[in-house]
Amino acid sequence: MKAREQGDDVAPKGLDTSARGEWRRGWPVVLAGAVGIALAAAPPYTTGIMIRPLEQEFGWTRAQISSGPLIPSVFAVFAGPFIGMAVDRFGPRRIGIAGAISACTAMALLSTATQSIWSWWLLWSFAALAGTLIKPLIWTAAVSSLFKSGRGLALAATLCGTAICSTITPVLANHLIEHHGWRMAYLALAAFWAVVVIPPVVFLFNSATDRHRTRDMSAPGSEAAMPVLSGVTAREGLTSWRYVRLAGASVAMVLATVAYTVNLVPILVSTGQPRAAAAAVAGLIGISTVIGRLSGGYLLDRINGNLVAAISIATPVLATLLLLNLPGSLPAAIAATAILGLSLGAELDAVAYLTTRHFGLKSFGILFGTIGGLQALATGMGPMLVNLSYDITRSYNLALWLSIPTCLLGTALFLSLGRYPEFEPAEAGRPDPAAEAAVATPL
Repeated sequence: MKAREQGDDVAPKGLDTSARGEWRRGWPVVLAGAVGIALAAAPPYTTGIMIRPLEQEFGWTRAQISSGPLIPSVFAVFAGPFIGMAVDRFGPRRIGIAGAISACTAMALLSTATQSIWSWWLLWSFAALAGTLIKPLIWTAAVSSLFKSGRGLALAATLCGTAICSTITPVLANHLIEHHGWRMAYLALAAFWAVVVIPPVVFLFNSATDRHRTRDMSAPGSEAAMPVLSGVTAREGLTSWRYVRLAGASVAMVLATVAYTVNLVPILVSTGQPRAAAAAVAGLIGISTVIGRLSGGYLLDRINGNLVAAISIATPVLATLLLLNLPGSLPAAIAATAILGLSLGAELDAVAYLTTRHFGLKSFGILFGTIGGLQALATGMGPMLVNLSYDITRSYNLALWLSIPTCLLGTALFLSLGRYPEFEPAEAGRPDPAAEAAVATPL
């Protein structure tokens, strides 16, 4: 029997439940989620552009500068599961609103850093608190709850927010730094994202849980209980080998792509590209990411997502080989950036989609929240390790070579996940009989 999921419960009887009908009802949430995702991606993408002026003003090493964004990543490992439980219980709307306001404030405060590296770490500690409230979990949980037939494409469109950020941030930040300095750049970027993100999140963002909570209790049927979602419990998911493989593949994907992308401008500069040209080329990654994201989402709804994810993490190998073998070549830099963008397109949405298909929606918040915490750790550690290798070797070549086996490991783990399980809808107060069969042998 085909599993009933949360999107089915949202659609009133008689309404079109096809993907077209889901989009007609859910597009405002996708739009709000996309700008929320863009805000979540802004700090790491901004840091890559800030490395040079911070290095020049304070004399910090690149590894020290990259250690700032590592703080939110470490914090997210521990906070991710708790945010996930809060999303499962209360819905993502209130968390997303609070997070958008806090994250813009935290970005503005980064402009107040002083000569002491401790001030940099303290400011990033506040950013860590704000960042947990705008992680991809918040936005993907809402979209997943409102889409079923078109979930892959809806998640892809939502996560195009990273492409929006990667397209705008390098060029805008570089312009602001050159004309107004890095402090004013942080303030201007914070104001820009506040205008772009906060209004749609406040007025458009919600989920199935939020819609039920705010439903007019005088309306017919409003007394109905919250729907019981199909899937595994948090304990069954967290202790399964399938979940361990999915989490491992997700971390490998982030280490191989995000660390590469965040440092793309200094990497291209180190190969001989002028800084302005490097920033312009890096901006192209947003266009290719949108193409890869939407194409990947389309494919997720039509073929096995394990294969889509495996291909997406394998393609950066080609980009790496281009940069290593053709240093200083502008066409090679453009081609490598385009390839990297295509791989990023199916990165996070594939993981979110595979979480819903392999484990259901019953405990999506805590399961994807835990993966998100691990990804956040990798997001923070990756750029720092890449820059540490640069500090030691005065080159990014070692980090680029190490990305190749990381990509191949992730590819193998995604391909090992196996077929999607089928979930029977659970009755309130009773365990889901399909849950135990949905995962591999417990740890």
